[in-house]
Amino acid sequence: MSDGILKEGQRIVELAHNGVRPCDISRQLRVSHGCVSKILSRYYETGSFKAGVIGGSKPKVATPPVVDAIANYKRENPTMLHGNT
Repeated sequence: MSDGILKEGQRIVELAHNGVRPCDISRQLRVSHGCVSKILSRYYETGSFKAGVIGGSKPKVATPPVVDAIANYKRENPTMLHGNT
């Protein structure tokens, strides 16, 4: 990551700490509101404004309907999900 991007992220966080609203930060630094929101969100969640890993797999979330469907499939055909072919 370049120094310019790091400094910009740091500046966004500093301005927010000083009470400047995200919309004003984006206007002042000439970056999109989405960029400001993304950097501030990352900072509030992780304590860092540095970018994380780009790409990679996302954690899979099994919602209750999906869990129910899998349980039904397994009840109907117990060997289906064993991986034995």
